[in-house]
Amino acid sequence: MVPKKKLDLIMKKVLSSCKSCDGEGCRDCKSKTSRFRSYARVGIPMDYWTLAFKDFAGDSNFKKIISEYLTNINPAYEDGVSLAFVGNLGTGKTYAACSILKLAQVSGYSVKYLNMSDIIDNVSKGDRDFYDKATNIDFLCIDEYDARWVYPSEKAEQLFGQTMERILRFRFQNKMPTIICSNTLKLENVLAGDFSRAVDSLFSKYVKVIYVSGKDFRKI
Repeated sequence: MVPKKKLDLIMKKVLSSCKSCDGEGCRDCKSKTSRFRSYARVGIPMDYWTLAFKDFAGDSNFKKIISEYLTNINPAYEDGVSLAFVGNLGTGKTYAACSILKLAQVSGYSVKYLNMSDIIDNVSKGDRDFYDKATNIDFLCIDEYDARWVYPSEKAEQLFGQTMERILRFRFQNKMPTIICSNTLKLENVLAGDFSRAVDSLFSKYVKVIYVSGKDFRKI
C-alpha cells in the first residue's frame, strides 16, 4: 500500500500538472486522481499507474497474447482464464499483469495485486481472513511467485504450501482469473513435496503458461 503522504503528493502533482484547470480540479483530473487512489487501494505498484500496454516494447508474441486478453476481458472473466508469465527479470511480466488488473477494475471487476511475500507474511501472522480475501477477488495477481520467499523449514513449507494450494485450487476450479508472474522457469519447483505435485497438476489443467523472452528493461 502506498503511504498516505506519498499518495497525497501524487494527487497534488496530478492537479498542478492539469492544463485544463490549473489545479482547480476539473472532471478529467478528478477522474485521474480517483483512478490512482483505486490503484493504490488494490496494491498496484505506482510505477505502473500511468503505463499503457499499447506502449509495451518487449516480446512481441507476449504483447500479442496480452493484447488479445485485454480486448476480451469480459469473456476472460466468464471463462476463468488464468495465466502464468514466466521469464527473466525486467521482461514485462508485472507490466502485463498490472495492465490486466487496471482494465479489469475499470470494467467493474474487483482486483488485487499481491506479491508472494505478502501472502507468506499474512499466512505467517495467522490472518484468518486472508483466504477469503484471496478467493473472493474477481482478478487476482500473484507476483514474484518464486521459491526464494519460502523459508526452508518443514513447518514453513507445510503451512505455506497448504495455504497456497487451497487458494489456487479454489480459484482455478471456480473459474476465477488468476495471473501469476514468476522468475522460476519450472513452476513446480516453487512449492515443496506433495504441494508441488498438486499445484503442478492444477497448473497443467487450468493455467496457460507463457514464457516471456527479452532483455531486462529496468537496466535500460
